[in-house]
Amino acid sequence: MDWRERLAKLPVEQRNLLQGGSLSQRFARHSLGFTHPAIIGGFYGLLISLAMLLPFGYAEAWDENWLRDWAFWGLQIMLISAVLGHLSLFVRNIMRTPPISLPRSLLYPLPFIGLIMYTVLQITELGEQLPASLLPYMQKLAFLLLVAPGPIYVHLSWAPRWRLLCRLEDGLDPFEGKAPMPSSAESEPINGDEDMESAIENLDEDPPLLHHDDSEE
Repeated sequence: MDWRERLAKLPVEQRNLLQGGSLSQRFARHSLGFTHPAIIGGFYGLLISLAMLLPFGYAEAWDENWLRDWAFWGLQIMLISAVLGHLSLFVRNIMRTPPISLPRSLLYPLPFIGLIMYTVLQITELGEQLPASLLPYMQKLAFLLLVAPGPIYVHLSWAPRWRLLCRLEDGLDPFEGKAPMPSSAESEPINGDEDMESAIENLDEDPPLLHHDDSEE
């Protein structure tokens, strides 16, 4: 039985906890093998790298090495995000804490704010007008706002949810971890056995009458 069928049989509270928000539901539509927290983290790093492509190239004056340097930074971001995603799963397997639904209004705008700050500092004169002691901190803050939301989401929401969905796929109770989930063969009665048992019960309650000849008393 597919894990989605097992998910539909859970209580509403547990089902909502496993499904999560719109982003987690979108990931859950795919195979769990392709939505490993490390893969999700690396994919987020790829998106961040693509978003940094134009500002990075402009800051490097589009010289002959800008694309190579951008690819180097992009691979670093992807690798770090993937490692953090795998580490989050390792921590969640030990702690076994439930997933947390993060507020979209708070977390989702952060990468865009970080990208705007990074772009402004790279392509405008604002970066030159800032004090030399303040500019590195502003760049680090922009980079942090740009990169951090993905690992935070994976660590708090997707990694524990993915672990529970894997237990559900294995036929185990995702919340207790002791009793296996009932399969379709165990939950559905077999009609042939029911008919046989009812026939035996009828024989025990109403035994058949033997034929008596008129000549015998």
